Amino acid sequence: MAKSVPLKSDELSALSEQVFAITRGGKLTDESRAHLRKDLESHDFLGVRAYAGSLSEDPANAGHYYLAADLLDHQTIQPALLLVRFGAAASYPRFLNPLFSVQTKSPRGKEGIMEGYAFASTDHAPIATFARDIAPVFLPRPQRALPAIAAGNRHPEISLPAAFAAFQTIQERFHANWASTVRLSATREMTTEDALAARTGEDPTAVGHTRVSIRHLYHTGLWAAIRSGWRSGYTAEADHFIVSGSTEAEIARSVETVKEAIRHAAGYTKFTTDSSRMFDLQADTRHPQAWSAAEVEDRYNQIFSEEERKWVLAEFAKPFQIELGSGRPGGWKASRGYNFTRDEILRLAVKFGRSIRLNEELFDSIRDAKAAAGLPVDFDFEPSLDEAETLTNPKELLFYMHWLKARGRPAQLVPPNLGFKKRQAYPERMETTAEHGKGLEDYCQHKMWPELVKRVVEGFKSQPLAELASRVEELASVARYFDGTLSIHSGSGKQAQALEAIGRSTRGRVNYKISGELQLQLLDVLSEQPAGSQWRKLFERMVDRARDFAAHGAFGAESELSEQYVKMGREYYLGDSSRGRVDGNLFQVFWVGNMVGSRDVKAPDGDQRFFKEKLDEIPEDLLAEVRRRNSQYIVWLTEHLRG
Repeated sequence: MAKSVPLKSDELSALSEQVFAITRGGKLTDESRAHLRKDLESHDFLGVRAYAGSLSEDPANAGHYYLAADLLDHQTIQPALLLVRFGAAASYPRFLNPLFSVQTKSPRGKEGIMEGYAFASTDHAPIATFARDIAPVFLPRPQRALPAIAAGNRHPEISLPAAFAAFQTIQERFHANWASTVRLSATREMTTEDALAARTGEDPTAVGHTRVSIRHLYHTGLWAAIRSGWRSGYTAEADHFIVSGSTEAEIARSVETVKEAIRHAAGYTKFTTDSSRMFDLQADTRHPQAWSAAEVEDRYNQIFSEEERKWVLAEFAKPFQIELGSGRPGGWKASRGYNFTRDEILRLAVKFGRSIRLNEELFDSIRDAKAAAGLPVDFDFEPSLDEAETLTNPKELLFYMHWLKARGRPAQLVPPNLGFKKRQAYPERMETTAEHGKGLEDYCQHKMWPELVKRVVEGFKSQPLAELASRVEELASVARYFDGTLSIHSGSGKQAQALEAIGRSTRGRVNYKISGELQLQLLDVLSEQPAGSQWRKLFERMVDRARDFAAHGAFGAESELSEQYVKMGREYYLGDSSRGRVDGNLFQVFWVGNMVGSRDVKAPDGDQRFFKEKLDEIPEDLLAEVRRRNSQYIVWLTEHLRG
């Protein structure tokens, strides 16, 4: 919480009068809040900045109105929740320990009381109380079949207000709700408060490198929704609960860690689980050392009981008929039959069996955690295949999703591996060029995607985006068969042509995930400041810190890329965002963001706090520019993904 700021009682009285003027006519509406917003814009308040969309009446105390605001002086911004009441004293106090309490008297002689309470993003208890007891409209809800830009928030106080502003523009412009924000990986980017406190910052790839806890992101989402006045509903996603380990003991510990994270995330409404590290890849014929049919059958008999084996063979022996379409409203429709051979069933059961079983267990843990917290048990379930080593084909997606649905754990979001790489454009050509970046042939190097280049060359005249569109259309049809929405991960950095292909192929029913690009836009703004300035130097120290870590092999095999880009003259250049950053330092594009969870050890003034803490202090002019770019990017994505 920032230190106290001087109160301007005349401005508080004027604000109180404005609230009274729009509430004395009866029930609050969007129109009355819009009227208040106009009134506020006409006043040149210096000491208070009120958020008109947050205005809410206490359902248990008629005539008691709450309004989120910032109290201002020349150097300090103190977020607050203002209680404006007229006449009798409060009959049911919601909050304790007010920052201030002042008598107000309007120019019309109306007497009242205004109280202020701490309401920064870190004030979790009052935020939760307001959302739960006064204005539940600001609570998140499941997404179900709605399309969405799932905006990751590595700097939630910066990017969440921008995301809600973008969703407001999208709703006004396209008459649709695409709001799915409050999203980070729950066991990679963020973590529990205890784990975060123990993190030294000397391992840039350790869990919690954003320095954002699971609970803090959730409450910051409520805070941002309240202040923005977003009343149309949004999804809060706890992304990628990752199960890993190479031994039974390691896997068991990982599962318990995930379940603890789920308990911390009980208030979220969308859960993405990731048990892809449990895939038995040698059961897949694309593996360089794929098992023979006899080896697969032997493995199948080991993994499953006799009863399970009978169920699997019976469940997938029947044909599946899935409706396809042109991707255009009113266009032609067709259907495609999918039949699994016995060998396919056994291979898919062996490849996915352990992963699916874990997802069944995690689904039940999510439901139990929400029930234990006294919350509605409805949630969106998204069992991720996107981080698999192999591209997801339609039969794999059908097998995985049908198994879960048949056993009572249906997925609402369906996430295949499309071959997208984080924060990189998708290849438009087969060959690599300086102008267009990496071609598909180089893009597929060191990946278990042996079918992709051949498929593009032979079936799509060497046009990677045409093949991508066709593949997405078929996968989206499988998702719709389960009343699900195709969920696309690693969406940051993709070019307009790729987005439009996805929009057409999904008919606009898509869940599109981004995260890294919003953070990169923050770093872009810092990098564009004058040479030698405070914020330009801070950015450069982040890049230098990543290079130092790379010199010690902190990023594995990718560490060696660091100096290669320096030799290319791209040391501090993150690339042109409008072109997918193909011309930038792709090592830093991927890794510099992790530095927020490390300390500024080379700060010239000796201030070695975490970079995250310093970035949270950027001045208002830079903050406004970052938010403008974040909002513009989210709107731009929607324009191209609408189908």
